[in-house]
Amino acid sequence: MEFKYESCRIPYIIAGHYIPDFTINTSTGLLYIECKGYFRPEAKRKILAVKKQHPEIDLRILFYALNKRYIKWAEKNGIKYAISKIPKEWLEGL
Repeated sequence: MEFKYESCRIPYIIAGHYIPDFTINTSTGLLYIECKGYFRPEAKRKILAVKKQHPEIDLRILFYALNKRYIKWAEKNGIKYAISKIPKEWLEGL
């Protein structure tokens, strides 16, 4: 008899609802803004799941402060971000 410890992965999906912090209706469409101070791992997973299941939405992150790890994560995952305030370009639909 052979035993293996944590030798396989079984995917699963947990259903839920995402409620963005802010929505902005711009000339080019609806913009979803998520504001983050401490960016918890579960929040990262949630944002990635929403982006994967709804690639048509424009979801962006507003970080409260400069954090190189958060910026690296956003860039790696193709998510637009800003630090400390919403850029004027976002409000103009860019």
